[in-house]
Amino acid sequence: MKPNAIVVVGMHRSGTSAVSGLLSELGVFMGSSLFAPQKGVNEKGFFENSLLVDLNDRLLDEQLLSWDHPLALCITPEVADSLAGYKAQAQHLLDKDYAKKNLWGMKDPRTTLLLPFWREVLDSKGIKINFVLMLRSPMEVHGSLKKRDGFSINKSMHLWLNYTLSGYIGAKGLNPFILKYQNLLNTPDDSARKIFEHFEISTGKNTPKQSFIDKKLKNQKAVEVPNEPLVHLAMEVFEILSSDVVDEARLAESVNEYKVYLASLSGVLSEHLNAVKTEEVYFKRHFLDAYESIWWKLSWPLKRIESFLRTKY
Repeated sequence: MKPNAIVVVGMHRSGTSAVSGLLSELGVFMGSSLFAPQKGVNEKGFFENSLLVDLNDRLLDEQLLSWDHPLALCITPEVADSLAGYKAQAQHLLDKDYAKKNLWGMKDPRTTLLLPFWREVLDSKGIKINFVLMLRSPMEVHGSLKKRDGFSINKSMHLWLNYTLSGYIGAKGLNPFILKYQNLLNTPDDSARKIFEHFEISTGKNTPKQSFIDKKLKNQKAVEVPNEPLVHLAMEVFEILSSDVVDEARLAESVNEYKVYLASLSGVLSEHLNAVKTEEVYFKRHFLDAYESIWWKLSWPLKRIESFLRTKY
């Protein structure tokens, strides 16, 4: 029997951490190197494997993208082709952290922008992939991003569309489970039951019960919807994916509309963003090389002595 991996995808601030915490409590192994909780952001924890996040950041750097890149609609197979050189590293990560587990989970919103790559990697390891796509109102996500990062409404809509469309299209053919954020908060036990039933996974419990989800986790309420084309497009996609049966024809129209919108943006913008990201990656890699060098490590004792002397005198 193939091991089962529940891969949580979706936009940041959409409940990916909440559902991952719920799955963890019910026996799904989420990784051995999880980030600690952060007050005011995710008080109960992110349930993100730091090894996965680090690799995903490198994969995005390779494509001159980032988690908050406004043009990162990643829905083509070429994503996997361009990252083929990282396949062995990704396989090693899976072997290191999950090989001995029959049921495990993988959560990092960045994975959503890299699904063609990760599907190939998971397939190569003979793992059954079960996608859970978190779906939250674009306006609620914007409210959270504005509070945390100061993002504008249009940037938030770009990101929401990039992640949501990349997640749904990237999981196509594998019968993803779309979980609405409000349902997760209101009926967490029922949401858990539906996830396991949808993928025909047994947790060893007849009726999963949890204590992780708390409605207080919802720190952001919806704000007034402005009359902006990109907002209307995001809300339309949200409505389509919120239906019991997704209208694929209508969704395809929305995807094409978004593609046309992205194409209408000045080529100079893409050129500038690529140049900025190229410089960022260059200096980041040189800094990491210097930080990991033997000379930097040999200087640590001297730095500690210097710090001690400054404090004392």
